[in-house]
Amino acid sequence: MNNGDLSHFRKAVEQSQMQDDLVTLTLAFSLPELNYIDILRQERLAKMMDRWPLLAELAQKK
Repeated sequence: MNNGDLSHFRKAVEQSQMQDDLVTLTLAFSLPELNYIDILRQERLAKMMDRWPLLAELAQKK
């Protein structure tokens, strides 16, 4: 596995940590629930659905 392959996993970990950071800040400062929308995630999902039609079909059945 080369570094290009690992970059995908690094991005996934960073996004997971970002979500954890939002939860931590909300709890630490008693903030109201944030309506956070991960636009980049939505764009990636849309690209995945275009790339793999079967995945899009399965997602519609849910």
